[in-house]
Amino acid sequence: MRILAIVVTMLLVATNAGASNEIHLKKLKALHACEKCDLRWANLSGANLLGANLKGANLQKADLRGANLKNADLREADLGGANLKSANLKDANLRGANLKGAWLTGANLKEADLSQANLSGAKMKNANLKGAIFCKTKTPWGVDNSGCKKAK
Repeated sequence: MRILAIVVTMLLVATNAGASNEIHLKKLKALHACEKCDLRWANLSGANLLGANLKGANLQKADLRGANLKNADLREADLGGANLKSANLKDANLRGANLKGAWLTGANLKEADLSQANLSGAKMKNANLKGAIFCKTKTPWGVDNSGCKKAK
């Protein structure tokens, strides 16, 4: 009986987590904003999220290939392991974001604020980093403080 109760509880939690994720995804699509949303594993490849507010959102392992995140607010967002290949993150605010192990191959990070972000283990081949702000930023090449004077 106790095992049955545990299994039922686990199923309810899993169902609620899936529903929550679906609701957050619908909210993002409808409002173009979803602060602190749970969008883990969401498929947002090619999505136009220009200027979207995703502050603190959980986007772990989300598929954001080719997504337009220009001017998006991704402060403190969790993008660990996310696929951001060829994504446009120009002028995005990624201050304090977790990008550990993210795929940023060919991504446009021009003028993006990466202050205090964690990019350790990120794949960044051919990423455009022109004018990107690095201040207390953990990168695959170590802690980078080269843009602290530009940091806001």
